[in-house]
Amino acid sequence: MSEMLNKYCAKIFGKTGVIIEIGVVKKVASRTVHVDWGTKTWIYQNKDFIWTPLSKEEFEEKYKKPKFSEGALARALELGLKITYN
Repeated sequence: MSEMLNKYCAKIFGKTGVIIEIGVVKKVASRTVHVDWGTKTWIYQNKDFIWTPLSKEEFEEKYKKPKFSEGALARALELGLKITYN
């Protein structure tokens, strides 16, 4: 579970696939995962954690700029993620 630390997660809006929030896994315990979403930190039980944490390189490769909301682009800039077009 510790391999999840400091990896990125994205909340996606419905079927459009637009990323509305970017989170960073800050703590992993035996039953919980703590994710910092910027404005708040949520604590999820392992069974409720639905994201696949990605490294910085994986995140930048998987998600491209047209799929980001304005708030998510600001958060990406804050986290040092380089978001580009295809």
